[in-house]
Amino acid sequence: MQTNMNGSNMKSQLRVSSLSEKEEAQETLEIIHEMSQILNCGLDRQQLAILVSMIENGVNPEALALVVNEMKTELNTYKKIHKQ
Repeated sequence: MQTNMNGSNMKSQLRVSSLSEKEEAQETLEIIHEMSQILNCGLDRQQLAILVSMIENGVNPEALALVVNEMKTELNTYKKIHKQ
């Protein structure tokens, strides 16, 4: 009986830990979004979350920044061409 209580207690602690990690991740993303707004990066929360996830999975941040800037440049060029 003692083992079950310890087992359920551990599961409860894991859920709490997981919840606090999610809250911490959301808070971190909110801070990153605020910084993005201040720097006028033009990225929304979802885009930032994807970029952070890519970096966490090993993508080189500098290379990723270059790709994002290139994509923004291409999009602006496309908009100018198709505006006429």
